[in-house]
Amino acid sequence: MSAKDLLVGVDVGATGIKAGIFDTQGNLVASASRRNAPKPQEGVESPTPLLIWDGEEMWGKVCDALREVISKIEDKNSLRGIAVTGFGADGTPMSKDGRQLYPFISWHCTRTLPQRQRVLQQMDAWEIYQITGYHNYTFNTINRLLWLKENAPEALEKAYKWLMVQDFMVYKLCGEFTTECTIASTTMLLDMRTRKLSPKMLEIAGVDESLFPPISESGAVVGYVTEQAAEATGLPKGMPVATGGHDCEIGMLGSGVWEPTTFVDITGTWEMIIAMLDEFAPTREMFDKGIDYEAHSIPGKYLCQGLMPAGSVVEWVRDGFYAGMPPEEAYALMAEEAAQFPPGSGGVFVLPAFVKSSGPFAADHSLGSILGLTTSTRRGQVARATFESLCFQMRRQMEVIERSTGVKSKCLRVLGGGQKNDFWLQMKADVTGKPVEVLQHPEVTLLGVAILAGVGAGIYRSAEEALKSLPFPVRVFEPRSELYEPFSRAFELFLEVPTALSGFYARHEAAGI
Repeated sequence: MSAKDLLVGVDVGATGIKAGIFDTQGNLVASASRRNAPKPQEGVESPTPLLIWDGEEMWGKVCDALREVISKIEDKNSLRGIAVTGFGADGTPMSKDGRQLYPFISWHCTRTLPQRQRVLQQMDAWEIYQITGYHNYTFNTINRLLWLKENAPEALEKAYKWLMVQDFMVYKLCGEFTTECTIASTTMLLDMRTRKLSPKMLEIAGVDESLFPPISESGAVVGYVTEQAAEATGLPKGMPVATGGHDCEIGMLGSGVWEPTTFVDITGTWEMIIAMLDEFAPTREMFDKGIDYEAHSIPGKYLCQGLMPAGSVVEWVRDGFYAGMPPEEAYALMAEEAAQFPPGSGGVFVLPAFVKSSGPFAADHSLGSILGLTTSTRRGQVARATFESLCFQMRRQMEVIERSTGVKSKCLRVLGGGQKNDFWLQMKADVTGKPVEVLQHPEVTLLGVAILAGVGAGIYRSAEEALKSLPFPVRVFEPRSELYEPFSRAFELFLEVPTALSGFYARHEAAGI
């Protein structure tokens, strides 16, 4: 390792594509970003919009971002390796000469709802969960494969390999067809115990195992930057290209957490509460309460995670109750007014099930609800009840994970947009009774994927070694012990809400309203 060695990370996100350069101590040297978004699919008739990702357009943005960051360093020969991370589930069939045979179907697109139902007719959802660790969401890769077989069969018939979004970018960089374990675990095709593709799930999908590239662990060198890619990106020709991973696992890696008693909370439009485990051990409670498993980017490790609507619910309250002011002012006023009320929000409760059939309360058929309103209710109570509800659903999922795995969390490390809201962060500490750590690093996911680039380049012997040697400074919110008991009373009442409303919402769903 040289003091001048630099590592490159690329993050292909749903709203933005980023490139970053780091030194071997984890310091960000340069970064650049480009906006990203799905687009309507043209030439296909459908009663609802069909959404896709434009693979070549995304690759062009990766190239633009890489050229920008490389222009900011003095010597590009100091670059030692690159790795790519991206979102899960979305993939594309590729010809042997590297042509896409059908666009990436975006996870935003609901076209595969019928295929989801057909999968569940072939195998019980609990049996699927015991193999894959996943609930069958509409956007799962297995459902996309079935849709293609029925609607564009020639694309799969002619396909040489199936590549996920990050795999596609790796192919563009080095010309190799490859994938890795964490991104494979988002397909609902991986047997989590063996970390290999499941014959049962492949049979349901109706595809052969040969459609998929060999599965490696994160940080493995899979190729070297080609001359064509070097010209497009500015990267040195021949630089090692290492496997990255699913952005959730890479964010966990970049958070600096390498032991199981620190749970990670990634807060944005959605919130994910994540625990690192030594084994895949699904339980019925985890299944019933919406906890999913994925393979971790540290070989042999697993993550279990609860996915919950979060920032999107706060935005809904902001837009409905604090309209007409700039977002930052609105958020500040929400926190100010919410702070005027005690735990329990004066009897107002919010059920944050704002995304149908998703989140912790999907089994209760729940939808978003506000309860306890009177003519004297103020918007600050609704704002406070919203923040409390998000903390309560997080605490419930934490407790499900703790009961099911036997792992007790000692603290919570928060990443994402929620890092900016001190009111919410302090409430998380008060509701859970655990310290909340806010990582002081500008680009956690890029750091995580740069660490894997360093593993591939031989800078670090392993990801764990890097985590133990690099600095991860945090800001800490300590829980206020006098508030834990009143919050716990409100929490117990909150847990009754989805059950109490489940019959109504089940009839609501059956009526098609």
